Amino acid sequence: MPKTILFVDEEEFIQKALARRFRKMRNEWDIKFASSPIEAARALANESVDVIITETVFSEHSGLDLLKAVQQKLPQIVRIILSGYSDRDVILKSVDLAHQYLAKPCDDNALQETIIRAFMMQELLNQKALKNAISQIDSLPSLPSLYMELVEELKSENASIQTAGDIIAKDLGLTTTVLKLVNSSFFGLPRHISNPAHAASLLGLDLIKAIVMTSGTFDKFKKLRFPGFSLEQLWAHAMATASFAKCIGNQCGLDKKQNDMAFMAGLLHDIGKLLIAAHLPGEFKQILKILKNNQTCASEAEFETIGTSHAAIGAYLLGLWGLPKPIVEAAAYHHDLNAAKESNELNAIVHVANAFANAGTRLCESQIQISGLDDQFLQKNGLLEQIAPWRSACVEYIE
Repeated sequence: MPKTILFVDEEEFIQKALARRFRKMRNEWDIKFASSPIEAARALANESVDVIITETVFSEHSGLDLLKAVQQKLPQIVRIILSGYSDRDVILKSVDLAHQYLAKPCDDNALQETIIRAFMMQELLNQKALKNAISQIDSLPSLPSLYMELVEELKSENASIQTAGDIIAKDLGLTTTVLKLVNSSFFGLPRHISNPAHAASLLGLDLIKAIVMTSGTFDKFKKLRFPGFSLEQLWAHAMATASFAKCIGNQCGLDKKQNDMAFMAGLLHDIGKLLIAAHLPGEFKQILKILKNNQTCASEAEFETIGTSHAAIGAYLLGLWGLPKPIVEAAAYHHDLNAAKESNELNAIVHVANAFANAGTRLCESQIQISGLDDQFLQKNGLLEQIAPWRSACVEYIE
């Protein structure tokens, strides 16, 4: 059955151009057009839509109001902005309403890839229970505004590492996180770094963007309070997994770009837990109760309660955010490597880094076996003998 895409744009020539662009996809996509938010609302009331792609500014009414209504009433629809307006206020207001923001003129391949990625996530995670869980989440969070501001600044011709540092400095918590990371033993710097711009230059922009993204997302949920659940511990686990993934990546000989991706995947792998806690609080309390009373893992408790896992929900969100496919898959399969259609190194790295982070101080006690590792998969893929040197490298980082 074809997927339905609704484009909302009052410019007739834009509609015709889009129709021409995607004529070759007509067997897979059912493309609809609306010339105004009012017309789009009528279309949404009368037929099922998978993706809505809208301009933000119209002669009458607002594209942002349309997205807000879709967010509230039809949260399962993927929301994408395709806009020719670069007003900073509009961009920042759209952050909480759209899953992705594309600027006109948009490359045909980039737009098509964005849409395909959205559908890929629905197929990759084609679980009825997941769809049920997602439909109960009234508002999937969009990328943090500080992240969007950073990305927009870095696109400009005058972008600099100083600019990135100035943006980071706007947020005390983020500044603390960045400085703490750059001053950790992992980087082995001979002196203490206290300037955000200097820290940004040492960490690199990819790592900075990963930290901004994750920190901003955690900030959205900082008021969560559940007995037996600590947001601070979840953040610490994310940072530990990211650092261990980078350590393991170094051991595997990954280049800087690949290693930064490993760090980002580790940082974001458990983001689905935040969504469950924030939007399904009753179910989350039941999950915590099962974990407290039974010898079971979080994923099993989640499947028992909501029929899906934090890994699947988190991967769905990361896919909507437009993150690279390897990061999405690492989040989706960090507990179940065998579920991936294709084996890749990043999945295994995040899987092992997560197990190492869960081990806590036991990681440093070499006689204790690390639980949570899929030894059979690692053996099959020639990685089991690498666990010991990977563990040693991570222990050295801790110490």
